[in-house]
Amino acid sequence: MFVYTYDIKMAVIAFPFVALLITFPVLLWHYHRFGAISRWSILMLYSFVFYLMCAYFLIILPLPSIASVAKLTTPRYNLHPLLFIREFLQYNPFQLTNIHTWLPAIKAPTVIQPVFNIFLTVPFGFYLRTHFKRSWWQTILMSFCLSLFFELTQLSGLYGIYPRPYRLFDVDDLLMNTIGGFLGFGLARVAIPFLPTSEHVMERLKPRAEKVSTFRHATAFVVDWLEISVVSGVVSLVLGILGVPKAADELVLLAVMALVVLLPELVTRKTLGLRVVHLQLADRSGDAASKQQVIGRFLGGYSLIIVWNVMAFMNQFFKSGSLTSQWIGIGLFGFSLLFFLVIGVDLLIDVFRPSHELLFEKFSRTKLTSTYGK
Repeated sequence: MFVYTYDIKMAVIAFPFVALLITFPVLLWHYHRFGAISRWSILMLYSFVFYLMCAYFLIILPLPSIASVAKLTTPRYNLHPLLFIREFLQYNPFQLTNIHTWLPAIKAPTVIQPVFNIFLTVPFGFYLRTHFKRSWWQTILMSFCLSLFFELTQLSGLYGIYPRPYRLFDVDDLLMNTIGGFLGFGLARVAIPFLPTSEHVMERLKPRAEKVSTFRHATAFVVDWLEISVVSGVVSLVLGILGVPKAADELVLLAVMALVVLLPELVTRKTLGLRVVHLQLADRSGDAASKQQVIGRFLGGYSLIIVWNVMAFMNQFFKSGSLTSQWIGIGLFGFSLLFFLVIGVDLLIDVFRPSHELLFEKFSRTKLTSTYGK
């Protein structure tokens, strides 16, 4: 029991890091698919990820030393189906006529191991039916595939980290895990009447999809910035191959920003990020923003990056350590510090007061409006 508790504790420790990694893809998917975040879906998804981490840690932990594994002479695999039944009959102390053997029989490895392998995938079947809406045959197939992944992980010695398996590849585990998934599918029927239906969840999302939250806005920005980073990286690489000096990188980034963000906003009032999360640029009345407003919003929103890159480009023409170079460095540091202070406070206010206008939106007299369902 201590071993199982240790494995779950490790999953608890690792979960925040995994949750951080998947947060952006989760936000992106929900805003693109539904126009808003479903709290119920988020709860189910993150709890499902936590369950998978617990299950994974339970089949690989505790990790032995490589030296101790190299000395193992135990079998690597069992390909004989239903061997657990023969082991139960041979090694389990259970005697029907002797009540004193019942509790030791339940605690014996010949019972605990099969029962553990069944219950390991019961939550998997439950999630597949209630959250992912899988059918019974899909649940059986996916439970088998999950079990096969676990068993191959063990057979490979944790993907080659160990010179041989330190846990047994067992066909009975495949059978028990698959049964567990199907059992979870069946038990889910009891819980379904008490869980929100998809129709109910969607109905509650509709009014929220019309609102532009800070996280929705931030998701669009991240998509745009990823596009800027990829395109500018490729362009800089090509220019480097062609022998263009490294000094041009700052100007390349500014040019790509204008191409990826400013140009689409001038033409369609939407960048790639805004399209993905169903938003568009408008003036305060909700009509299409003018070109002057679009340019003003771009200059205000990306002012730190624009100033930083222009000054960094100019600084390359001055001797390192010169007075001018030092003043440029001091100016950049001061401007950056002031910018982050002001923008940080502005964003904090926006998070806690949704009606708040961001500074660059006030400057350009623009806002983002939802296009979901239109």
